[in-house]
Amino acid sequence: MQNIVFFISEHIILFSIWLLCLIALISFVIKNIFLQSKTINNFQAIKLINKEKAVVIDTRSPEFFKEGHIINSINIPLKNIFLGEMQEIQMYKHSPIILVLNETYRDSACIKEFFKHGFKHIYILKNGIYYWNINHLPLTTKDK
Repeated sequence: MQNIVFFISEHIILFSIWLLCLIALISFVIKNIFLQSKTINNFQAIKLINKEKAVVIDTRSPEFFKEGHIINSINIPLKNIFLGEMQEIQMYKHSPIILVLNETYRDSACIKEFFKHGFKHIYILKNGIYYWNINHLPLTTKDK
C-alpha cells in the first residue's frame, strides 16, 4: 500500500492521466449499456438486411437522400424524427432498424426518440453513407 501511495505522490500527472482514461472508459461502457443500440459496420448491416429483413432509415436531408441512398431505404429527416413524424414506419416496430445518420453527435437523442415510439432493435450504420460508398456497396438514386 505504501508503494502505491509513494508512486501516486511521485507521478501525480501520470496518475491523473490514467484516472481520466479510466473514467472515460467507464462512461463509454455505461453509455453503450443504457442506449441499448449497437453500432454496426457495412457488412453486419448487409447481413441484417438479408437475413433479418432489417429496415434502413436514412435520416439525412431529402437533397442528400436523392444524391444516393441504400436500396429500399426510407428517408425520414432527423428533424421529422424529433417532431415525432414516424407514421410511415410504425409497421416496422418489431423489425431491426438500421439508422443512417449524417450528424453522429445526435445519435443518442435519435435513438431515444425511436425507443419512445416503441421501436426495440435499433442499429446505427458506422460512418454512414460515406463508408458505404467507399466500400463500393450499391447506392441508388431512385425513390422507392
